[in-house]
Amino acid sequence: MIVEPAKNTFVTFESGPVRPVAKSLDGHRVFVTNTPNHSLDIFTYNEQEQLVLQHSVPVGIEPVAVSVKDEREVWVTNHVSDSVSIVRIDQVIPYVARTLLVGDEPRDIVFAKNRAFITTAHRGQHRTHSSLAGVEGAGDPLLHEPGIGRADIWVFDADEPGAAVGGTPLKIIELFGDTPRALAVTPDQSTVYAAVFHSGNQTSAVHESVLCYGFTDDDLGSQPCKVMDGIRSPAGLANGDLPGGRAAPGVNSDGVYQPWTSMIVKFDSDSGEWRDSMGRNFSNGIRFTLPDLDVFAINSESLQQTSAYSNVGTTLFNMTVNPKSGELYVTNTNSNNATRFEGPGITGGTTVQGNIAPARITIIETQSGQVSARPLNRHIDYSTLKESEAIKQHTVATPTQLAITKDGERLYVASLGSNKVAIYQTQDLKDQQLWDGRGEEFDPVTVGADHFNVPGGPVGLKLNETKNQLLVYTRFDNSVVVLNAQNGNELQRIAMLTPEPAQVKAGRFMLYDANRSSSNGEASCASCHVFGDSDQLAWNLGNPDASNQVNPQPFPTAKFSSLGCDFVGPTEPSCELLDILNGDGELLTIASMKGPMFSQSLRGMSTHGHMHWRGDRSVGYFGNDIEQQLDERTSFKNFIVAFEGLLGLDIDLPASVSEDNKSEAVINLENDMDKFADFILSVQMPPNPIRGLDNSLSNSAVTGRDFFIGTRRSDGLAVDSDLNGPEQDGVTCEGCHGLDPAKGFYGTRGEVAHGGEIQIFKVPQLRNLYSRVGMFGLPDREGFLPSHTKQHQGAQVRGFGFLHDGATDQLANFLKGGVFDNGEAPCPEGLSSSHGCDFNEGVVGIPDDTTRQGLVDFMMEFDSDLAPIVGQQMTLTFDYTLAMMERVELLQTRASTPFTSKILGGVVTECDLIVQGVIDGERRGFLFDSENQNFLTDRKDDESMTLTELSALISQESNSLTFTCQVPGMGRQMALDRNLDGVLNGDEE
Repeated sequence: MIVEPAKNTFVTFESGPVRPVAKSLDGHRVFVTNTPNHSLDIFTYNEQEQLVLQHSVPVGIEPVAVSVKDEREVWVTNHVSDSVSIVRIDQVIPYVARTLLVGDEPRDIVFAKNRAFITTAHRGQHRTHSSLAGVEGAGDPLLHEPGIGRADIWVFDADEPGAAVGGTPLKIIELFGDTPRALAVTPDQSTVYAAVFHSGNQTSAVHESVLCYGFTDDDLGSQPCKVMDGIRSPAGLANGDLPGGRAAPGVNSDGVYQPWTSMIVKFDSDSGEWRDSMGRNFSNGIRFTLPDLDVFAINSESLQQTSAYSNVGTTLFNMTVNPKSGELYVTNTNSNNATRFEGPGITGGTTVQGNIAPARITIIETQSGQVSARPLNRHIDYSTLKESEAIKQHTVATPTQLAITKDGERLYVASLGSNKVAIYQTQDLKDQQLWDGRGEEFDPVTVGADHFNVPGGPVGLKLNETKNQLLVYTRFDNSVVVLNAQNGNELQRIAMLTPEPAQVKAGRFMLYDANRSSSNGEASCASCHVFGDSDQLAWNLGNPDASNQVNPQPFPTAKFSSLGCDFVGPTEPSCELLDILNGDGELLTIASMKGPMFSQSLRGMSTHGHMHWRGDRSVGYFGNDIEQQLDERTSFKNFIVAFEGLLGLDIDLPASVSEDNKSEAVINLENDMDKFADFILSVQMPPNPIRGLDNSLSNSAVTGRDFFIGTRRSDGLAVDSDLNGPEQDGVTCEGCHGLDPAKGFYGTRGEVAHGGEIQIFKVPQLRNLYSRVGMFGLPDREGFLPSHTKQHQGAQVRGFGFLHDGATDQLANFLKGGVFDNGEAPCPEGLSSSHGCDFNEGVVGIPDDTTRQGLVDFMMEFDSDLAPIVGQQMTLTFDYTLAMMERVELLQTRASTPFTSKILGGVVTECDLIVQGVIDGERRGFLFDSENQNFLTDRKDDESMTLTELSALISQESNSLTFTCQVPGMGRQMALDRNLDGVLNGDEE
């Protein structure tokens, strides 16, 4: 195979900054994680007290946090590289002296008692590495086991991080949450606090096939029923009863019947019941509990959890400790997903329009355990769907990093969504009398007069009280901003180097800027799609006041829906389902009341057809795809209606872009949607953290892949029949879930299909299913083999699992659907055709449990746009070990291995292997040439070098080289020619 060098490609992952700014112990230097440039930028103060860029130290891909260890070292977490860079700052030329390997997507880092604490997800290739065999907490992440904590804290001895290839952690602390983000340390360093990022809010969804038939406003739904397995959950109704069907309305404003979807329920702590929006008890439909442990206290010496705090918020961003009182402040948003519907709320009676995820600071009294949430935007009247323009100036949206004065009296908060730094007196936040709704109250309007306006998307803060400065990192323009800490005057703004193309930078604000998105200044796309990803919740954002639409998307398996009718008869369960399919019984309906839908990631959308679970945006403002072009750009731009209908922007959109006499506001929004599309369609998903770094599959996943792409059909008939026309009557897994990297297909071709559910859905992509592990517990369902988790599973870390609504706990339970059943033998004793176990007659479907589990594992390790090796690193110094060199050789092998990806331009190699570091007091860069198996240098007159020759350069103690598997197509810019002007870096200096 001929592998062409990758064209210059820029890929962004939109990693969220966590702790992007730090200052040296003496206050003379400032360290900033330059996320898009993959560097740590080091600034010094000149004689005029102005910051000047002194060094830019290459680290890993998308650094998000920096913490100062001492006067010799700072440590940096690299979100995509799954690594920590230890940077020596006591040298003339700072350099990476060591790269530690940690779990997936490290976020924050702090030091306490000479130990480093690092937050990561409970997954990643390195946690199972043989070098960690004796480390407590390392090993198999147990993706298929219930009741497992999935928030990891890697702890290293800061002076002796270990001689193993990626360091040897003292312990990997497993906390009972789902992926941590922020850390904070008490002044005496005795306690480290860790916050779960997407901690949830004790909501979940009752599966559509568990619920009673119908809605409460029809004859069926007004009657109670029993769960299929008859099991009573704790606090559930007697005898496994459910109180009735879905909460009304069951028709939209046109009087058209809507689909029998799943339903969101919320745990009521007073009663111990899972209740719907009408207050009814649906506990028998949920088979687990959610403790909602959000923030954990860890003893920094024993490394044991000492406390846990609940109900802090839904999405937790950052924390800081009051140095005087010991109170812990947590910036967060509180998602309103238990409220139904978008739109005006006339027919349905409720709406989340403009009231999606209110911004808060939660105070934790760490000694008493009291948790007090402080909503920051009490001036907003959420019942007024379109607020006046004046409201915005007082609003704080997406609060992220905090900084507090040494006396503990003043708190600064970066407001990413409002382009400001909010300032609060800690006594005002603490005083319960200002928050009890009686007498004098906290007034955001008065307090807001003291906020600092900071254009550019402020996301990180560091207070330098000695110089009376507040240092701010702004993400939209990738700048360091220096403010007067008392009055907010901007003293300096330094734009940092970024390789991001202009169109990427220009559209980023549309994701976060709540002033642009909403009339009250609080709601933005990032309210749910946090940092362009997902909030890990389901929302019922149907609109009862809207009309149904007609689905124009390709539907090659349309005949599958009627196979039960055609070959069994009208009493076959799937045949009876057709009368209520999509609510109105029409195959091509896109119902206006779609039911709960899990928030999808906005990453990796550029090759997968229309957006939304049903491909809803195939029709809309910018055009209807009647020609089935599957144009992602037009589909994304059709989201323009959400700015008014969901976010609450005060704008009157016409029916389509082609309307005449549009207002200036409408034209401006249309233009901004072009910018938004340019930005978001460039954002990609990170590499798979479960699949082997050599791109190999586990043995079980190989079994699953063989079936997935094999010849045996998983659904439909074994042989096509002419009785119902010329259409295909059966497919393999791959027949629906297209897998073709050359076309950018990773589970979907942009087609729709009927998977035995109540609605027709777009066939989904399968690249990030590993991120949805953590919900265990599901009752038996009609049309499915018995659930292996139908008994109550106890405490879990997530309320939403798999499929469009998150109501399925495990993929194995999804694959027990009747459409996939082997059917080789009659239904087992105690089961009936209602379990979907008597249709396929042993020739179609998943043949056994081994294959079923193999499919689950294959989907966890699914192919993606980038190879698993992308981002991986290793640093070599004079005392490198054989194991370290073996890892470098692995990187070189993968950089020589062909890889196909549409977003990368076709056939490339798995990565561009770049080498950066300091040799004999000079910063150097090298790029591996896979064709000639040598390294190109950053000087045009230098000869290329072999790996042996390159490694010989680090024989001196002060020399260091870091090898990074960069995104294919980005290697030359990141290592040899930073500005792509044709003059190599080494020849410019």
